[in-house]
Amino acid sequence: MNASNNKFDFLAHGGEMGALIRAHDWSKTPLGDPGEWPQSLRVTVRLILNTRHPMFIFWGPELIQFYNDAYAETMGPERHPSALGDRGRECWEEIWPIIGPQIDYVMSGKGSTWDEDRLVPVTRHGRKENVWWTYSYGPIDIEDGVGGVMVVCNDVTEQHLARVALQNEASRLELLFEQAPSFMAIMRGPDHVFEFANAAYRKLIGDRELIGNSVRQAVPEAGGQGYFELLDEVLQTGKPFIGKRTPIRIKHKSDEQPRDAFLDFIYQPIVEADGSISGIFVEGTDVTDHVKSERHLSLINGELKHRVKNTLAMVGAIANQTLRGAGNEIPLQTFHARLSVFAKAHDILTASPDSTASIRQVVEEALASYLLGGSKRISIIGPETALGSKQALSLALSVHELATNATKYGALSNDTGKVEISWGERMGDGADVFDFQWQETLGPKVSPPSRKGFGSHLIQRVLSADLSADVKVDYDPDGFVCRWTAPFENLTISLE
Repeated sequence: MNASNNKFDFLAHGGEMGALIRAHDWSKTPLGDPGEWPQSLRVTVRLILNTRHPMFIFWGPELIQFYNDAYAETMGPERHPSALGDRGRECWEEIWPIIGPQIDYVMSGKGSTWDEDRLVPVTRHGRKENVWWTYSYGPIDIEDGVGGVMVVCNDVTEQHLARVALQNEASRLELLFEQAPSFMAIMRGPDHVFEFANAAYRKLIGDRELIGNSVRQAVPEAGGQGYFELLDEVLQTGKPFIGKRTPIRIKHKSDEQPRDAFLDFIYQPIVEADGSISGIFVEGTDVTDHVKSERHLSLINGELKHRVKNTLAMVGAIANQTLRGAGNEIPLQTFHARLSVFAKAHDILTASPDSTASIRQVVEEALASYLLGGSKRISIIGPETALGSKQALSLALSVHELATNATKYGALSNDTGKVEISWGERMGDGADVFDFQWQETLGPKVSPPSRKGFGSHLIQRVLSADLSADVKVDYDPDGFVCRWTAPFENLTISLE
């Protein structure tokens, strides 16, 4: 081994940077012959070349530079490999206002420095980049003081940007929560201390201190209503609780009397990565106005139902006096039957908050007397379909008339006849239409009537007027058929 190589015995292998150090002409630098280098410098250079952590050395008054392979990966072609053996201030002039004072601090014997997640923009690969570093500057001692600075560093740009993105997302979510129309809050620990409450939550409970206070301190009037106990249970069991139309007496302002409110809400446990439950997320809606509206509507419906029944009773009494006095008992019975069907259909509508009725329910109520005991002579087949108030009343009267005729002349006038009622959707002339069919079988032979009775006129008139239906009847000898079709949009037109 020649003398030149012996000067670098301390380097061992040292990777690519070790080879560059060996090849460098150190005689042209203030350090001179490597054989004359101080022992502390030789040891430190060997140390950085044999680690995979990015490390750098500034040595002597001129701050001559050394670095290892790991650090070289953080540099662009603007500085690698030219930075090796170069003077520090000249090499890093663009960031010297940041690192210069730190190097001076260490070289003056004041100790080491530490920076975490610090922005140090550098030019690399042809452009200036924002780079975040976590690094320390430490002294390399010589006999009479500090000979140089050893830099241990890490490029944490990816981690920094990921953390900023996460913080931005958290801020965005917090803003969304703050602006959400439903009330939201986060409570932590066994005392349920408020960590967060959005604008809707603060509006619900008014002007009081929340953050940092327990729910029992912040909302004392909720005591004795079961809410605190529910929070305790959710925290202990980890099972969420969902409340619907739940009553609560609560103050909107601290100096006013509690008011009655109704809430839809959920207490959702917050489960940490280790499975522990650290708190509860509260989300819900103040449905007080909705509940009060429903109650008001229920009262109106009840009053309407009462008045309609009184009106129908009065109409029935007038009919009794008029028709019975004339000796017309059968027409009187028919009239009362029609009146009863009308009343049942009206009951269905007043029980619905939106004044609609299920077509199946309307048909079954109109045939209630025929379905007693679960009669198998009448089958009802069709999907659930909503009817408007006017349409429901018209259908009820029509089905009643069809059943009355079937009892007098058709399939329900003997012991074997059957009636099949069906409805559904089918393709009409360029658009889907609603198709309803009443079909009788196994009854007496059918023949067309000599004249159209009131029932036939009623069916034709009400279905055409209220549903714009196209009504067709077929007096087939094997069984009477009534079929009508109507546009779908005509099924749920409200009563005017």
